[in-house]
Amino acid sequence: MQTNKNIVVKKFGGTSVGTLERIENVATRVLRDHTEKGESPVIVVSAMSGETNRLVRLANDLNPYYRGPAYDMLLASGEQVAVALLTIALEKKGAKAAPLLAHQVGIQTDAIFSKARIRSIDTTKIQALVERGVIPVVAGFQGVTEDDQITTLGRGGSDTTAVALAAALKGSACEIYTDVPAVYSADPRLVAKARELKTIAFEEMMEMASVGSKVLHFRAVEIAAKYNIKIHSRSSFEDREGTWVMAEGNMLENPVVSSVTHDPATVVIKLNPVPAGAGFLADLFGRLAEKNVVVDIITQSASEKSGKSAEGWQRLHFSIPEEDLAQTEKILHEILKAETEVTILREMAKISVIGVGMKNHPGVAARFFKIFKDHKVDVHLVTTSDIKISAVIDKSQLKEVAEALHTEFDLDA
Repeated sequence: MQTNKNIVVKKFGGTSVGTLERIENVATRVLRDHTEKGESPVIVVSAMSGETNRLVRLANDLNPYYRGPAYDMLLASGEQVAVALLTIALEKKGAKAAPLLAHQVGIQTDAIFSKARIRSIDTTKIQALVERGVIPVVAGFQGVTEDDQITTLGRGGSDTTAVALAAALKGSACEIYTDVPAVYSADPRLVAKARELKTIAFEEMMEMASVGSKVLHFRAVEIAAKYNIKIHSRSSFEDREGTWVMAEGNMLENPVVSSVTHDPATVVIKLNPVPAGAGFLADLFGRLAEKNVVVDIITQSASEKSGKSAEGWQRLHFSIPEEDLAQTEKILHEILKAETEVTILREMAKISVIGVGMKNHPGVAARFFKIFKDHKVDVHLVTTSDIKISAVIDKSQLKEVAEALHTEFDLDA
């Protein structure tokens, strides 16, 4: 893909634009890069820190089950404020800037409200602005359907907006500015010896995002990998290199395990007994999918009834994000029979080790589970892939396990 090296998409997260002072600092930084590096910046911004959570609470207080057009219209208003304020700050400093919402840009999505996916982007307007020396300031996290309904892309969706724009504009890279200076081998708030990663492969970053890392949105990395858009994850508050997310072939070495990642907001649902066979599973998970509930790990096994093996019945365990619990409980109430016992395990956490080097190194699983044995930690669910092993455990034991795994796989700084 031919790149336009002058166009650089820069995304600033909620903490980066959390106050008027920080918004002015962002404006200063953008203009400095524009002047000193000759960049043609295209800016994507999130809502000011805490604003989306506030809007979600307002909606949930009225109806925790509603996820429709009005919900997305409400949440999208946060980005509108941030876009306007940053544009004012840029113009205050003498720049020409244009505030743009998704419908003005032409970011078209499907109609899955609260978790929409981008279908296409019309870059005509942005290209015209850039050619005239105007800095486009685009609202992240939002799109519009074919019939002009506002949609939102899910938590972290501004990352997806930025990378999708970089791909559509044929930019060489996408810079993601946050309140952390780089991607770490573990969350430094949980593992004190976590170290910064200079580079990480797309595949590893996607796994990290899918199992709990909040540094980058999963779909953003997915798009970057598809169109080979390098992502530079860096700090809004420090002027230095961060972490480059890139194709595996561009990396000098692939450690066996590159990171220990966790998700502290996991819920395990245990159902016993439920009807055996694919029919019940298709009904249950089909209904959950219709409500955009993300089901992560699923296990099933033979059930016992009255002390004997019960033909035609099984146990079913699965995990979901904590935010999807209310919707899941509603669906279970609608479809389960009286004889099914429902156990909900809250205060769970998912812990994972990730690394492209795991493909060619045996024994990773043995080392992983030895840590749980040594620390007397019960494992509720397990899932694996070529480059990942994940386990769901009690949240109270998360820190000790994360630190032990980090040390076991030689990741300590």
